Amino acid sequence: MRKYFIAMAATYFLGVFNDNFFKQVVLLLAVEAGMNRIQGEATQLFSLPFILFSAWGGWFADRFAKRQVVIGAKILELIAMLFGAYGILSMNWPCIMTMVFVMALQSTLFGPALNGAIPELYPTEHVTRANAVLKLVTTVGILAGMAMAGFALDQRWVATRIPFGRILVAVAVVMIAVFGVAVSFGVFSMPASGSGKSFPWTGPVDSVRDMLHLKDDPLLLLAICCQGFFYFLSLLAIMVINTLGVQELGLSLTATSFISVSLMAGVCAGSMAAVRLTSYNRWTHVLAPALAGVGLSLAGAGLLVFICRKDIFAFLIPVIMSAGFFGGVFLIPVTSFIQIRPSSDSKGRIIGVNNFFGFTCMLASGWFFPMLDNLFQPSVSMIVLGVLSCVAGLVIIQLLRLCV
Repeated sequence: MRKYFIAMAATYFLGVFNDNFFKQVVLLLAVEAGMNRIQGEATQLFSLPFILFSAWGGWFADRFAKRQVVIGAKILELIAMLFGAYGILSMNWPCIMTMVFVMALQSTLFGPALNGAIPELYPTEHVTRANAVLKLVTTVGILAGMAMAGFALDQRWVATRIPFGRILVAVAVVMIAVFGVAVSFGVFSMPASGSGKSFPWTGPVDSVRDMLHLKDDPLLLLAICCQGFFYFLSLLAIMVINTLGVQELGLSLTATSFISVSLMAGVCAGSMAAVRLTSYNRWTHVLAPALAGVGLSLAGAGLLVFICRKDIFAFLIPVIMSAGFFGGVFLIPVTSFIQIRPSSDSKGRIIGVNNFFGFTCMLASGWFFPMLDNLFQPSVSMIVLGVLSCVAGLVIIQLLRLCV
């Protein structure tokens, strides 16, 4: 079992590293060029395939062996990275945006298959721990990808017509995608469940219909809504951090990336803490306190900019890390419940519904960010996000009473 899990973790690690490395490169280049709107547009474009095709991804994961779907998705990732490499070298924004869309499309197919394989590999009592370890591995991938984005762009090893940092990025994303395809052949999954459901040609309509059916399982519906809110809030926080670092604080691309890295490092630590604090049968008690912790930390980060401009970088890191810690405590039990709760022949479909809603929330964050950016300085936007998180915690308290 260990070798299968290692292959699964390595496949996931390489995928999230490449996704976050390239996406952060795009966001930093956009902010550096004063094109803040590109952050929102790229976020919307990345979310769109999950909204349109999540039902398809769930169907493939239920109909075919999950290993086959994972391998096919990784090949699609390689194609996306070839588009992206050309776009970065030529600074062709339409090509870069095409790559963002294709990258998201492969993730739409990849997610239900790989996440659905975890309960096939481990018994129920070990799924939360497996998810925490996998979250640790993937968070390290996210951390490394986001940290290396600014660092790679800042490199000037040799004088070249195209800035050397962009050449380094282009070569790296293609090589990592090739390695990811090779590793994916070691992923384990059971034979296809043979779901007899017809292909969901209407895509998002099927996803909406499946989500409405979840009213018969209000706790599962609440879990999916919680994860969607987490994606909405965390993506907004990343975009605000980018503008806060580069434009309001005047930090380098590398330093700005490390602020985002501290957020994800906190998620990593919080994920491991969630293993001790929660189980499949006992997890709802952490939701509201965790969101309160996220909210107070984000608001505190915004206030720090007004209170202490000197050495602000050193003060921001632990506060942002605290927000990530509480986010990890919030996320892991929700993710585990969503994976375990559905029956074996509908796990892919439910994970597809989860992706559909989660990335609808991410699309909403892409719409919301330009409004936030136009109305407030980034530091004030952090305070707004903190208040929003605390309000969401109060709403969850009320919804849990209805689920009992």
